Amino acid sequence: MITITLKDGSIKTYEPGITVLEVANDISPGLAKNTMAGELNGEVVDVRQPINEDATLNLLKF
Repeated sequence: MITITLKDGSIKTYEPGITVLEVANDISPGLAKNTMAGELNGEVVDVRQPINEDATLNLLKF
């Protein structure tokens, strides 16, 4: 399992390989619809980016 720390400080645990979009959808389907990219460990990435290790994630919305 990997640990994802979100911008608000909340922590989520997932299987390795989950995508940025899947994390957004787990939080809220509405959030997923408005997420255009993710900031993963300070680097802007596509929503299809798999996350394979512990990371910090900021979901970037329209």
